[in-house]
Amino acid sequence: MTEAIDLEQERQIKEDIHLIQRIAERDSAAFQKFYGKYSGLIFAAISNVLNDHHDTEDVMQEVLVQLWNKAHLYEPRKGKPLTWLTTMARNRAIDRIRSKQRRSRLNDDFELENKKIQFEFQESGHEILEEKERDSIVQRAVSKLNDDQRQAIHLAYFSGLTQAEVAERLNEPLGTIKARIRRGVSRLETLVKPRLA
Repeated sequence: MTEAIDLEQERQIKEDIHLIQRIAERDSAAFQKFYGKYSGLIFAAISNVLNDHHDTEDVMQEVLVQLWNKAHLYEPRKGKPLTWLTTMARNRAIDRIRSKQRRSRLNDDFELENKKIQFEFQESGHEILEEKERDSIVQRAVSKLNDDQRQAIHLAYFSGLTQAEVAERLNEPLGTIKARIRRGVSRLETLVKPRLA
C-alpha cells in the first residue's frame, strides 16, 4: 500500500517538474494546469502568514507572476516544485509584512516629526497672509514667462523633477533645459524682486 502511495507521489512530482519546465518555455496551458492543481494550497500558505484577504490576493498575484517569470530558475535536485513554490509564496508574504511594518514606522516617524515642527513653527495669521501674497506674486510672474520657460520651471520647481528628468519628460537636450531654467529664473527675479522688496 505505501509502495503504491510512494509511486503515485513520484509520478506527481515528475508531472509537476515537467509542468514547471513547460512554464519556463512560456506554455500557458501548463501554467493553467499547475495553477488549477495548487492555487488553493498556495493561497492558504500566503493567508496563514498574512491573515488579510486583500493582501493575500495581492501576494498571490505576485507569486503567480513570479512563477511565470522565474520557472526557468527551478532546479529539481533542490526540492519538489510545490515546495519551491510554497517557499516563494511564504517569502513574498513575509516581505509584504516587513514592507507594511516599515511603511507604518516611517508614517509614525513622519507624523511625530511633523507634530514637533507644527508646534514649533505655527504661523500667525499675518505670516499666512504674507506667504499667500508672495505665492500670488510668484505665480503671476511665472505666468509671464514664455511657454518653454514656464513649462521647464514648473516641472523643476513645482513638480520637483531634476533638470535631467525635465529634459527626459520634454524630450529636449539637457543643455537646452538648463538654459531655459536659468533664463526663466533670471526673468522671475527681475519680475518678482521689486514686488517683494
